Amino acid sequence: MADNVREELKAPPRSSTPTNKPCSPVPRLQTPVKLRASSPAFQPLPSKGRPAVAGNSQLRDAPAFTPRKRQQQQQQRQEAATSPTMQTSKMISDLSLVAIDSKVATSTTQDDSGDDYFMKLPQNNSQTPHMQPVGYFAIDENLRRALAREMHTTYSVDDSELPFQVHNYYSLSPLETVEAYPPGSVKQQAIKAQSISDGRHYTLNRIAGLQSGQKPELGVIDQWRQVQNPNVAHVYEAFITHAFGDNSLVVVHDYKPLAASLVSKIAKNQVPASEGFLWSIVLQLTSALSAIHAAGLAVHMLDAATVLLSPTNRVYIGSGGLADVLSMHISPSIEVSQQSDLRSVGQILRVLLNRNPENVVAVQGQPPMVMPGLAYSAEFKELFRYLNHHVTPVITVEDILRLAGSRVLAELDAARRETDLLLDNLRLEMANGRLVRLLCKMNFITEREDSAGDSKWSETGDRYLVKLFRDYVFHMVDESGRPVANMAHVVGNLNRLDAGSPEKVMLMSRDEKSCLVVSYSEVKRCIEGAYQELVPPAQAWK
Repeated sequence: MADNVREELKAPPRSSTPTNKPCSPVPRLQTPVKLRASSPAFQPLPSKGRPAVAGNSQLRDAPAFTPRKRQQQQQQRQEAATSPTMQTSKMISDLSLVAIDSKVATSTTQDDSGDDYFMKLPQNNSQTPHMQPVGYFAIDENLRRALAREMHTTYSVDDSELPFQVHNYYSLSPLETVEAYPPGSVKQQAIKAQSISDGRHYTLNRIAGLQSGQKPELGVIDQWRQVQNPNVAHVYEAFITHAFGDNSLVVVHDYKPLAASLVSKIAKNQVPASEGFLWSIVLQLTSALSAIHAAGLAVHMLDAATVLLSPTNRVYIGSGGLADVLSMHISPSIEVSQQSDLRSVGQILRVLLNRNPENVVAVQGQPPMVMPGLAYSAEFKELFRYLNHHVTPVITVEDILRLAGSRVLAELDAARRETDLLLDNLRLEMANGRLVRLLCKMNFITEREDSAGDSKWSETGDRYLVKLFRDYVFHMVDESGRPVANMAHVVGNLNRLDAGSPEKVMLMSRDEKSCLVVSYSEVKRCIEGAYQELVPPAQAWK
């Protein structure tokens, strides 16, 4: 190594047993180092009453990465109520046009027993203007837990009597079984499965017990494959299989984690009852039907059993192509079938309104009628009559949008808020890939021998400096010899390393007999050089 970039300092001998304590850091430069925009220096909040941490003085008061205790949850929420991260957390519940009722909201925010670690805010929230709160460097906790639940649901496989593999799909897990429209005519079993081809998860909608002489129209799936809409579970393929022990038809759709049919959601009382939610249902279904009808197709079997609802009130039509493959056309005319689809939206509204006795009108000598109660606006009542009145000659998407009026803008605003929220959190996680690459390269180098079998390869030359830096970042101890597991220290040093900062850092050997004063840019050069020795240029990970 060049002598002009670092110097070796001999430490005075000690009579005590070495404790692998790092030396005090070199004082920071008066002029702050300008890092790249994607690599901000970690500037934690000050905290009182914490044990001293060896290393950079600006990192000593950083918040520790500590396990969550249930009795501290309420206190932590109160302390962070005014922080930017809590304002972001509040938007999580506003992704849809309306919020789910308190029972459902409680179930979606409850703690996961297997996930009880988080970045705890310090007791004192006072900070200078140039400092960022701890939550600035990580994805919103509520959003992270929601995504973790989706991932857990996606990769979990329930015990069942289903075969392990069907066609190109394996790890089959049952979701739910519903009776599609018209009631009792078709029993549809939804199954989650993973593809052998691309590793993604899909929903296999199975229709069991096909007659031997019944020949499904599998070619119509090519038309459904062209339909692209965020409220339509995309259709991929259809095939006939005997893997279930009978003659079954399977239509493959997109898998929507944690989404279930409206029928099952209603049975579990997990559907909001507000007018805003009903408007959202109508507008999302109208958007889906507009795309399907524009492709010259019709759903034919649209009802509460074939419509999926996610925890964030996203609506999906999950039965696309089933009726066409089974030739279950209500009418030979596609125009009449499309009108039936639009009237089915009114029938879904009736099912949702029927849960509240205030929306049921009893007339003597006639069966009870479902009508919106006094709590609903005149515009919604007009929409309900328009969709359910048999005198209406033709129902059009344009008329539905005209009746919705400004509520279309509210739905659009909710979608844009969701997009902004996800982008804001994506920016916070953008640097994780860079830090992972650094960690991988460091671990490729340390504690290993070279291709010639030299066991001392990682202990000599530039590789030894990499090992000392690894010890400085991850193997620190305090004055009492206790391990220091400070996430602020780790993230701050890795960010400086990735940016190649000229800031100096003092590294000590494990026997405490020598110290090296080097810059982060020099350590980065050593890592890249040692990594290039291990990996051919064509395979190097930039």
